[in-house]
Amino acid sequence: MRKLFSTILMASLGLSGYGIQAQTVYSLDECKQMALQNNIKIRKANLGISQAQEQEKEAFSKYFPTVSASGSYFRSSDYLVQEDIKLDGSQQQKIAGIITQLGLNPQALASLPSTFTLQAIDHGTFADVMAMEPIFAGGQIANGNKLAKLQTKVRELQLKQTQDDIVYTTEMYYNQLVTLYEKQNTINAVEKQMNQIHKDAQNAYDGGLTEKNDVLTVELKQNEISANRLKIENGIVICKMVLAQYIGIPGTDIAIDNTIPDLLPDPSMYYIDPSSAIDNRVEVKLLDKNVEANQLQTKMKIGAMMPTIAVGAAGIYQDLSNKGPVNAIGLATVSIPISSWWSGNRVVRRLKIDTQVAEQEREDSRQLLMIQMQSSYNDLTSAYKQIEISKKSMEKSTENLRLNQDYYNAGTGSMSDLMDAQTQFQMAHDQYIDAVAQYLNCRTAYFIATGR
Repeated sequence: MRKLFSTILMASLGLSGYGIQAQTVYSLDECKQMALQNNIKIRKANLGISQAQEQEKEAFSKYFPTVSASGSYFRSSDYLVQEDIKLDGSQQQKIAGIITQLGLNPQALASLPSTFTLQAIDHGTFADVMAMEPIFAGGQIANGNKLAKLQTKVRELQLKQTQDDIVYTTEMYYNQLVTLYEKQNTINAVEKQMNQIHKDAQNAYDGGLTEKNDVLTVELKQNEISANRLKIENGIVICKMVLAQYIGIPGTDIAIDNTIPDLLPDPSMYYIDPSSAIDNRVEVKLLDKNVEANQLQTKMKIGAMMPTIAVGAAGIYQDLSNKGPVNAIGLATVSIPISSWWSGNRVVRRLKIDTQVAEQEREDSRQLLMIQMQSSYNDLTSAYKQIEISKKSMEKSTENLRLNQDYYNAGTGSMSDLMDAQTQFQMAHDQYIDAVAQYLNCRTAYFIATGR
């Protein structure tokens, strides 16, 4: 019976365990990939590329002939052609001669009226189809297509810029959450130490070896630690919500791999000369595209002042007398915008100045970006040195806490010194964690600054 009960219990535990799914733990790379897939900025940037591609197709259609067709039908309330005709004597003699030639009796002319009214056309139909192909437009069509393709390239570069920003922001949120978890671990360790110190102080007080003040001092410190723990726990909750929303899974109690790397490479292994990295920057490529766009706009305006030549064909159908002939017509047109030359020349000069301004801005921005690269590297170097300093401070604070604990236990140290040592221990560990997070953020910022 006992064996049967054990079997049923194991089976029930197995079934209940089968339905429990472990929470997904997201790594930094997974969070970055999810952010790039789900972030609203990425979706908007992709839509912008689609718009530019449609504009590119629209510009390409200008190479094809322009085809138009029209048709109309009319009916008039009266005849459009009406005329009173009166035959004089000479005209009557001519008609008599014609009648004689036909072998008819000339006297039949007398039965014909000498005056009558001509009426014609009270309805009609028109239709035409025309196709015109531009064979010369001053380069406007070719440059328009280049400008449309340039716009697509600009949108793609803007997408890359958005991706860099999202990656950096994701890492900042992720590292902030890792930092809070590590500070929570430090709080746990400190709290454990304080519980032991409180126990020792209470025992010493109960044994009459110390005063009540030592116990109260420890309890005040414990209250302070509890308040700090609450702040950290609230920070973790908010930071998890922010990170989950940013990577596209809002409302999820997200779990991350909160392991801090033990080995952080020296910044020198990441260094790259700014002059060789400047052309990798998205901002520089956008500035190049801006100059190119100004040049193309200038060429298009020059082309708009040149003659436009087009050839084509038209088919015309008209029916005004119940006979509808179809005519085919070849066409050639030359359009010269004479009145636009004066104002057009002014516009071209202005556009050329805009191009010079864009070139100067590009050169100035290149210099500023190179300074930014060096500044980002300096920040990374400073963050690395801060880690080394914080690590030494952490080691010293740990040893200082140990010594003060021994002094207090031996009765040669005060509780105040022990609490100060405990505070320094916690601060040193928190500073080390902050320094590591700062290093990781600076490294990503340097990669982006150098186009990597």
